[in-house]
Amino acid sequence: MQNKIFIITGQQGSGKTTFLSELINHLKAEGISVGGFIAHGFWKDNIRDGFELEDLQTGEKIVLSQSEPVAKWKKFRRFYFNPEGFKFGEKILSPERSENMDLIAIDEIGPFELEGKGWRKAIDNLIQETNKPMIWVCRKNILSEIIAEFNLCSFHIYNISQEDAEVIAKEIISKSKHDTPL
Repeated sequence: MQNKIFIITGQQGSGKTTFLSELINHLKAEGISVGGFIAHGFWKDNIRDGFELEDLQTGEKIVLSQSEPVAKWKKFRRFYFNPEGFKFGEKILSPERSENMDLIAIDEIGPFELEGKGWRKAIDNLIQETNKPMIWVCRKNILSEIIAEFNLCSFHIYNISQEDAEVIAKEIISKSKHDTPL
């Protein structure tokens, strides 16, 4: 049985992470334990300047990327990515770490993963080694590529511009109970 995947989507910069945070708060209020991570954006002069990864289980944070160059950080498009940030995210997404979680959130799956980089290996391991429901965040313009690349069969798509986080939380709980315990 394939993992149940709930996809949160919207345009770049539309508030997907904020929506995910609200959704997670509603799930937690219903007694659902949520693991995984959120990538909070930070801004400089009204332009996104980077991202900070937050472990949803511990609250621990690390800078994942920024626009200013840092020695040994890898450049991808306009950001420099912290190799320690990727290790941090991989650890969070390990199947062993998710054993005690009801649901796993990944913010976000994007171009890196489509190229076999970023969280790709960790996501593949979760899919193969667990049966946990997951919430994935991805941009609307690459949604069909993500679905095809991961060969998804059991998924639900929620566009943040048309949805309510509290309603989706209840729907996720209901749909997950049919396949896996929450």
